[in-house]
Amino acid sequence: MLLTLPQVLTGCAHLSSPSLISLDGSPIDELSQVARVSLDSRHPLLLQGLDGHPLATTRIPNVLAAEVYVLCGGRHTLWVSSVPYGHPLLPQRISCYQIDVALDRGAAYVLVEDRGQSQALVLRDDTGEPVASGRLVDRPWVFVRTCRWE
Repeated sequence: MLLTLPQVLTGCAHLSSPSLISLDGSPIDELSQVARVSLDSRHPLLLQGLDGHPLATTRIPNVLAAEVYVLCGGRHTLWVSSVPYGHPLLPQRISCYQIDVALDRGAAYVLVEDRGQSQALVLRDDTGEPVASGRLVDRPWVFVRTCRWE
């Protein structure tokens, strides 16, 4: 019982350090040389593509294990979509956004969805300041399962 007490007290805290996922072959062991992008835990977005190319796999956010995307600094185009509700019988649409952003090497960012404004934001992780916003490009039904990117 005493061994599980710390786990109960931490609730849904991440159980391990974040997994680093390189999107463009950038090194994951030299964080000062790359930009890091994580997902907002309250309103996560799915990263679907980078610089006009769809990602091979879409990673679903997990409350037990954080993932941080690593990519080279500079200008990038991110394709992101909202996460559908967990109930499959509710008719629902997903929001698809395209974000053009300049990322600094050594900096950390967070992808956030502002549902009220129908936009996706890239925020500096250290200050919370927005560095870019993405425009809504599509709103397909969830059963279509794909966005039309421009």
